[in-house]
Amino acid sequence: MPNDFSLLAASNIELMSEHAESERDNWRLLRKLDLPETINRRHTDNIRHGITVDVETTGLSTQEDEVVQIAILPFTYDPEFNMVLEVDHANKLEALREPGIPMSEEASLVTGITDEMLIGHSIDPEVISRLVGQSDLIIAHNSSFDRPMVEKLWPIFQTKPWGCSLTSIDWLREGYSAGKLDYLGMQFGWFYDGHRALADCEACLALLAQDLPKSARSVLSLVREAAARKQYLIPAYGAPFDMKDLLKQRGYRWRPDNLANGKVWWTICDDVDAEKNWLQNEIYRSNRHLNAIDISALNRFSERVWEF
Repeated sequence: MPNDFSLLAASNIELMSEHAESERDNWRLLRKLDLPETINRRHTDNIRHGITVDVETTGLSTQEDEVVQIAILPFTYDPEFNMVLEVDHANKLEALREPGIPMSEEASLVTGITDEMLIGHSIDPEVISRLVGQSDLIIAHNSSFDRPMVEKLWPIFQTKPWGCSLTSIDWLREGYSAGKLDYLGMQFGWFYDGHRALADCEACLALLAQDLPKSARSVLSLVREAAARKQYLIPAYGAPFDMKDLLKQRGYRWRPDNLANGKVWWTICDDVDAEKNWLQNEIYRSNRHLNAIDISALNRFSERVWEF
């Protein structure tokens, strides 16, 4: 179902001549993203509050690097129709923070943020607590990175359910070759000034409002569906070394020994019994006790799942 209001500053048709319109399959028009205050009209009184979150950091390590910029963009949505409704531009946040370590050269090149720009800056924790506390759902485009980074600084983020617009959709099956936010925006007809936190929050929210070409589902509906899914973390401690290729083929990842409860192959699955049976039959080739940690929207993407 199309949105009631355009995400773009002007509709494509306003900029097309009659000749260009007749040959529109031969070219593509991109417009700069310009989120309106209202994306869809309300159809019910059942309104929920969400926020999109993005951080810029000193580097790419969730363990060693630090947040230097955070952006939060509040919005409302209809949980019945899975439509983004209002964008709360008035209460958006974009703030810098001076870290305890220098920016890496790569991070500065990507974001344009330098060490000198960060001197003396801090982020008011009360503002963070107010915005996060009012939300029913937090969404980031790659929550596996953003959630661990913000939870280290602001525990309020631990108390809310999270979704992810990157991993909740099978972008390849929907016809897209990648899941990068700027690439996806261009496929939907818009571009934005990326690699700063607020711009990425706006792009993430715009993406949530899109309908997908293959499934005809809204991105928001699939993100919420994935967030509500019950899953299980299975660590395969003591798996034989010569089974590593088989584990990787099944999607297991390695957690290094410098992390809590590390030095283990692990996966997240939907069917805990089937996964345990596979491990016992194919990896250990014996019966052994295997742990399974419950995964929900309250701890998914968080390092806290390893606190056992």
